[in-house]
Amino acid sequence: MPEEKQSEQSFLLKLVKRFQKTLSSFINTIAEAITSSVHIPEVAIGPIVGALISATTTLVIGFLTISNIFSEQFLYRPLQIQDSNANYTLELDRYRQTILTDYLTQTTQLTLDNPLWKLQQNPYLLRAMTQTVLDEIDGERKRYIIMFLQDTNLLTFNDKVSSPPLLKNANLTEAKLNNLDLSGANFSDTDLTKANFNQANLHKANLHKAKLNNASLTNADLRGVNFTNTDLTMTNFTNACYDQFTLFDDKFDRAKAKMRLISSFDNCPVLSIEKDIKNK
Repeated sequence: MPEEKQSEQSFLLKLVKRFQKTLSSFINTIAEAITSSVHIPEVAIGPIVGALISATTTLVIGFLTISNIFSEQFLYRPLQIQDSNANYTLELDRYRQTILTDYLTQTTQLTLDNPLWKLQQNPYLLRAMTQTVLDEIDGERKRYIIMFLQDTNLLTFNDKVSSPPLLKNANLTEAKLNNLDLSGANFSDTDLTKANFNQANLHKANLHKAKLNNASLTNADLRGVNFTNTDLTMTNFTNACYDQFTLFDDKFDRAKAKMRLISSFDNCPVLSIEKDIKNK
């Protein structure tokens, strides 16, 4: 950045010098023309030259002022905006990381102070804490929260109707959940718009009434998953595996979605998208 400013200042200095030289030549030409065509008393020559010099100085000062304004608005301003945007991004990243760290610390203490069954039956405090944080962080950090909840068995399917899902109406948009073991996880009523589940293990997970529009589940293990009443608009299921226990709405076309039917006892092998296209 300093080199760019020096280059711009050098350019402006050369421009000013050229402008001064042009004005000086112009004034000399006018003075010669006046003195050669009009008889001017010697007494008046001094004031006339002084007036011309004063006018020249005023023009130069005006030019420098305009140059400074031009430099500030059109040359330096974009650099200032770029620095401001970089600082904003850095501060936002620090803010999100602080929120994530505080959440993990508090929820860890909460799981240590309360038995698992109690948190599953009364998840209201944990649910409020979790959803507040999910609204403030980005997709990569949402990944760490889901990993924590899954590892502590707080996302496993709960058959009790009286116990509301921990992530009901939660904001998991653009969450990076690829390659995670989320078997048995409860994502019912969760907003998973544009989420990445590529190669994730969702065996027996519950996604009833979830929003999966524009989400990606390529090569995901979907054996026994509940997709009833789920928003599957523009969802990418290429090479995803399902079995006879995977539940979809009646109108959903598994073949059109390029899914693979496998046995409930088999694992879901990963296939490259390029290989799949060539085979077709």
